Amino acid sequence: MNIAMRKLAMLEKEFIQREESARLEGYTSSPIDREFKEKITKLMDQVRFI
Repeated sequence: MNIAMRKLAMLEKEFIQREESARLEGYTSSPIDREFKEKITKLMDQVRFI
């Protein structure tokens, strides 16, 4: 279970970095699937709460 949480955390961090780099390059839309990112963030928030 610990490895799965680490991978999810790394995935969430990667999403944040990609969005930031896209914003700095001047893109107005996100190259990442918003729905998938929200699901990952919601899952990580639930795990952090426990």
